[in-house]
Amino acid sequence: MSKLKKLTSDDLTAISDDFGEILEKEVSRVISTKELEDLDLDITVDYDGTQLDVDVDLGVSFDELSQIDQDLLAEAVDEAYLKFDSYIDENYRE
Repeated sequence: MSKLKKLTSDDLTAISDDFGEILEKEVSRVISTKELEDLDLDITVDYDGTQLDVDVDLGVSFDELSQIDQDLLAEAVDEAYLKFDSYIDENYRE
């Protein structure tokens, strides 16, 4: 695997925004918008010049009648990270 390109603050903003979109798509794939009351993504991007760490705190509020499987939600987050890894490889590696 090749190394990361030198990332700018604009790159980090784009990475955070794009990861948010990927997460929203994956969560909406497993949770109906009818059951979802609120989705709060707190994405933290840490870049030290060589290594990029991206963490997410996912806050999801469901309709009170919803019967969401937490395992499906965890799988959606895992899938989002896999897609995000591919996104980084395609756009930010030398």
